[in-house]
Amino acid sequence: MNPSRRYEVRGLLGEGAFGAVYLARAVGGGIQREVAIKVLHRDKANSPAIVGRLRDEARMLALIRHRSIVRVDDLVELDGNWSIVMEYVEGCDIAALLREGALAPSVAIAVAEEVANALHAAWTQAGTDGRPLRLIHRDIKPGNVRLTAQGEVKLLDFGVARAEFAEREAGTTQTGFGTLTYMAPERFEGKDSHESDMYALGVFLFEMLTGVSPGKTAADRDRQPPGRRYAEQWAYLAGVSTDLHVIVAGLLAYEPERRPAARDCARALADIRGQLRGERLEDWAARTVPAVLAEGRVAPQGDPRTGTILTERSGTATTVPERKGVRLLPWLAGGVVSFAAFVVVVLVAGIGAWWVLRPAPIAPPPVAVVAPVALPSPAPSKPAEAPTGTGKPASPTRPKEEPRATTRTPAPPVQPAPKAAVTPAPTASAEGRLRLAGDPVDATFTGPNGKVAAGSVPAGTYTAQVTFASGTAVTIRNVVVSPGRVTWLTCKADFGNCSSSQE
Repeated sequence: MNPSRRYEVRGLLGEGAFGAVYLARAVGGGIQREVAIKVLHRDKANSPAIVGRLRDEARMLALIRHRSIVRVDDLVELDGNWSIVMEYVEGCDIAALLREGALAPSVAIAVAEEVANALHAAWTQAGTDGRPLRLIHRDIKPGNVRLTAQGEVKLLDFGVARAEFAEREAGTTQTGFGTLTYMAPERFEGKDSHESDMYALGVFLFEMLTGVSPGKTAADRDRQPPGRRYAEQWAYLAGVSTDLHVIVAGLLAYEPERRPAARDCARALADIRGQLRGERLEDWAARTVPAVLAEGRVAPQGDPRTGTILTERSGTATTVPERKGVRLLPWLAGGVVSFAAFVVVVLVAGIGAWWVLRPAPIAPPPVAVVAPVALPSPAPSKPAEAPTGTGKPASPTRPKEEPRATTRTPAPPVQPAPKAAVTPAPTASAEGRLRLAGDPVDATFTGPNGKVAAGSVPAGTYTAQVTFASGTAVTIRNVVVSPGRVTWLTCKADFGNCSSSQE
């Protein structure tokens, strides 16, 4: 058996609500190398949904082979926490580069072209069942795209991605994840698609080219040219290239069907880049990225785990996509089949022997005939009478059925009382109340009469769009408001989800 793998933590690269990413060095083997390890927070390790999502992330990435998608080496359990061991991409995020201002058009277009090619690979790559993965990243933004000093572009953080593949553990939920600024309009209605990723790429490209983020949400129609607040930026894009203006506007189209697919977008960007004069991405990265890294703004940060050793728990390693222990299945299956066949043979032989050696049947003794015994008849039931002092007949409710009497003269039937006038109960109010609890900073609800805020609202089923202080937005469907009742929507920023209840 191979010895457990061990990794020395060198520093913290980044941290989110569900886990942290560490720079580590593999120790104890013949080759020492640096890796990035994504480790679940200990308080999230008991959540089957979160653990399943982490394992799905590893399996998804292991199925994709593309130069612009970070490579996954393994899925292991380190010191009791499920972890993804990935290639370490030394470089800086585009978000860090944008702090210095807009990128040169030739550079921005080259970065977006690589991301579009990566999205095409994620959408069309075949899974183990031979069908396309249909992977949707759902969080394309400058902080999730890294550039190396050699000019390599890497798409990172598939933690909230969705895909269609046979080995997935986490089921599809009604909750949508992402960063509000880059979410497509349809995502506010709980719909995710390949076109949603293309919309986010359009926002990302606009930001790289102009140095300006176009509004907080897709509801801002100024994102479309000419755009009153962004008229200067749109004019700049048209001045760089008319085709560039057209492709960015197409990516930001409100209707998903108007946006170009990833492969078509990548080809259009390559044609535009070939028509422009400007610095090559490799040369610009070689000059810019080391300078940013030298400033220490994106260097690994200190953490209590720095200097510690993460050790693989014995027997729990799970190589992606093929996990250890799978090779035992054929042997176990053969043993089970053999044992089952043996049991069947023994049972058949035993039944045959019993049938041959069974004793002759013994006739049962005759059954004595007993004369019936007459039972005394019960007393006749007393008919219902009207309550004294009221002058009204008995209630028209159906009387309890009595045992059948054997007397010859039955009791006279009780005459049914006339139906009393029934006053209809007052109808409940056609409105209910929506209230928020937990960590949300804002929420809107889309229902029968359009968008409303929390408070008194018409009864019906709503779709909620909730925003947290971090900028993360989630979409919750099927929030039911009943007439005259209070519906609570409780949201937790740590888990990025919401639940509804009524009182």
